[in-house]
Amino acid sequence: MRSGPVHDDIELRQVLRHLRPAAVGIALATILTTAGTYAAQRGQPRVYESVASVMSVTGARDAADLDITASAPPVTPTAVDEVLHSAALVSDIIGRLPAAGLPAEQADALAGTLRAELRTREFRHLLVRARVDQQQRGVYGIVARADRAETAQALAGAAARSLLAWDAQRARYRYVVARQALENQIARTSTLLPDSEPGGAREQLIRTVWQLKLLEVTATGTLTLVARPVTPDGPIAPRPTRDAALAGLLTLLGTSAAALLVQAVRRRVRSAADLDRLGLPVLGDLPLTGPLPDLVLRSHRGPLHDAVGFLRVQLLPLLARAPLPVLVICGTRAGQGTSAVVATLAANLGDSGLRILIVDARGSASRQRHLWPLHVAPWVPLPGAAVNPAYGVATTLSGACHDPQVAQVARVGGRIDLLPADTDDSPTGPPPGVHHPAFADLLRQWSAAYDAVLIDAPPLLDCPDALAAAPGTAGVLLVADLAVARSPDLEWALTVADAAGVPVLGGVLTRQRGGRVTATAHRLDSGADRPQPALHPERR
Repeated sequence: MRSGPVHDDIELRQVLRHLRPAAVGIALATILTTAGTYAAQRGQPRVYESVASVMSVTGARDAADLDITASAPPVTPTAVDEVLHSAALVSDIIGRLPAAGLPAEQADALAGTLRAELRTREFRHLLVRARVDQQQRGVYGIVARADRAETAQALAGAAARSLLAWDAQRARYRYVVARQALENQIARTSTLLPDSEPGGAREQLIRTVWQLKLLEVTATGTLTLVARPVTPDGPIAPRPTRDAALAGLLTLLGTSAAALLVQAVRRRVRSAADLDRLGLPVLGDLPLTGPLPDLVLRSHRGPLHDAVGFLRVQLLPLLARAPLPVLVICGTRAGQGTSAVVATLAANLGDSGLRILIVDARGSASRQRHLWPLHVAPWVPLPGAAVNPAYGVATTLSGACHDPQVAQVARVGGRIDLLPADTDDSPTGPPPGVHHPAFADLLRQWSAAYDAVLIDAPPLLDCPDALAAAPGTAGVLLVADLAVARSPDLEWALTVADAAGVPVLGGVLTRQRGGRVTATAHRLDSGADRPQPALHPERR
């Protein structure tokens, strides 16, 4: 099996070559996504953000002579988030909104939004950003978002004040509990402790109670306001330009990756480099564009003529060194443009003064009938045959193999003869076409009168006819259409040909646009359209 050099590096040109077939789809998807995202973002309501900063510090002792006044433990980010989104604090924030200077309708709308978020536990208008260390010292950002700048500023201020009030209440709660306990103790022991004794136990308890009352008034928590919220200058969302650019970029990358993945799975042939990697030399690159019936006429001039000329120049030395000037031309699968390559190559060889015989071995899938004017072509005997009215005439490949003495070909050009294929394949009777036992001998006999014989064979991987016709010839020429050819098919075709001992001379790339003829169209040939030699009925 042939093997070519392996390239492990990924080149930009290779990536672009694989992306080129999907370029229109990638560009369209990117443009639509970008435009759709931009339009959708432009229609979204604006969101303004305002932030109030609160610092968390480790509290100090409130009074050195009171053991019960040890500072309250610092709060954690989780505790701050839970408290800010608690029902009590949300209600307190709502109560502070009118004092923030908001109009009544805005305050009522914001209050309804906050209550709805409290029910669903999905908070989008009030958030906490914590930047604290392991000792819970740092800064908490109370983030407020609203559809108006002044609303966001008012909500952030109300939330910060509510959080500070809760923290102060948390600090005072310890003193309240301690004071109430001492007052109860004084009430229970009033009958046991003398009231008039200066510096006595009762007087000391009363003094402690007054100190606790003072601490209740002056107590502070571990949170301190360090930055008041300001009115934002512009919205933080939506940002249609940025979001559209990101969406377009992601779409471009995603669709490109998907296209590369598809190409990796399908492994399509996109250029001559794909054939080179298989060790298959590229002998030609034919632009088979336009209507198929006019293809032969257009091959006499213009770009197609030049492209076929390069193919002819490279093939003639190979045919000259071969035992027989016979070339089998086929594709790996159907739809590669094999018949168009055979017809244009025959026309170019005929223009150079060579005598060419085209053997159509494609059976009912024949395309040559659509490429040549068989209805006006004269019929001439093949080498070794003669016109004998008593025996009729054979004008198809199977008929010529069965009765070579009366075989005739259509003179479709000045130096080009065509042996048409059978238009109907019968499961009975002699072996059709190239499988006939006499085909190899007849091919040698016929090729003696021609400079080159081109066999239009069925796809190599769909039918064994190409391999059956190839022994003794110059070899096989593989045709690959850049729109449908796949590298795995070419690899398998090379393996099959190598196992059968059939030489593969090279490959021909084709570019078909609007020139394909379906198999259904070929089967529409009526009996009146079939070539009939003058004066002689076709022998079945």
